[in-house]
This record gives sequence, C-alpha cells and structure tokens, in this order.
Amino acid sequence: MHGGRKWGGRGGGSRQPWSGGSPRAARLTPDDIDALFAAVGRVRFVAFDFETTGLSPASDRIVEIGAVGFRLEEGESGWSPVIDGTFETLVNPGRPIPPEVSAIHGIDDLSVSSSPAFRETAGNFLDFIEGSILVAHNAPFDLGFLAAETTRAGIENPPNPAYDTIAIAKTAVSGLPSYSLKALAASFTIQQTAAHRGADDARVCMELFSRCINLINTS
Repeated sequence: MHGGRKWGGRGGGSRQPWSGGSPRAARLTPDDIDALFAAVGRVRFVAFDFETTGLSPASDRIVEIGAVGFRLEEGESGWSPVIDGTFETLVNPGRPIPPEVSAIHGIDDLSVSSSPAFRETAGNFLDFIEGSILVAHNAPFDLGFLAAETTRAGIENPPNPAYDTIAIAKTAVSGLPSYSLKALAASFTIQQTAAHRGADDARVCMELFSRCINLINTS
C-alpha cells in the first residue's frame, strides 16, 4: 500500500496529476501515486465522460454527460469499485451536430431536441461530483470542455482534482500498442456495451481505473 499526501477536498488546491504534459506520453509520478493511494478507500471518485459536437472546447459543445460515482473497497482480491450513484443526460448544444460526429456516438439533432442546455443541467452535475476526485480517459479533453461550458454559462469551474486513466494505465502496464479506451477495455477484458456513449464509457473508465489501481499496488 502506498502512503503519502492527503487530498484536500473541494477547493483544497490539490495539484492535478494530468497537468503539465501530454497524458498520452505521461505516467504518474511517485508523488502522484502516493496522493492517489492516500485517497483510495477514503474518498469518493466520479468517472465521467462527455460526448461532444467536435474536438474543440472553444467552438464545440457537449451533447451528453455520463458519470458514475464510486468508492473503492478492499477485499481478498484487491480493490473493487462500489457504485455510489450515476448521472446521465443528453444536452442540447444549441447548434447542429455534424453528421460525421453523430456517426461516431449516435447522437443527432433529433436526439437532443428536447434536452436541457448545459446551463440548465450543470447544477445537477456539479452537485453530483462535489467533493469527489474525478476520473476520465484523456482527462484534459473532458476537463477542457467542462471549463469552457461553465465559463459560457457564467458558472464557476469546479476545482475537483482529476486523474487521467491513460496515465494510470501507462503506469500500470507499459508497452501496449494502444491506450485508447476500446483497446484497454479489450486488454483488461472489460465489456463495452455502448462505446462512445457517456454512461458506458464512464463505467468502463471506472472498471479500468480499479484494475490499474490493483496492478500499481502490487508492482
């Protein structure tokens, strides 16, 4: 078991381990690992995923939010996630969704026509993640969209610490040909039922996170 720093909670000013470099190249530092294991078993995590109209937080918008809250409990076979709430909603981006993007996640203009705008559902999502450590696959992408959307809505961007499962997976298992969520799910035999949909990607991210935690803990 790794010991070390304690997480400061909402507004605690903890350093975010995904920052300072490309998550596709980075592994967790020893200090990052210590901070992570100081939280495991004590803190609620939220794995989350956004589906969007494109790749740019400045010009694109969120069309779906999927999130799963969980805690890690230790058993004979290591740490396992225990789900502590879920959050899922389509979001009306207020603009057309490009057909080539709809072809990836299956969300089109009709799907979101009666859905709330981000500003209308943001409060519920921020309440759901409050006090939790965030977990996402390629976290800077999702966090960039969260920052852009909250700014446009005139809402304070949440200060939650966050971990990127790309960096965590690279720390747990080196040398894989791909660290995409799909490739890692296959490597760890995690079932994907609806790839590129927020709720399922969040669940897969949670499972990947817990598997990697156990590998890092025994290395």
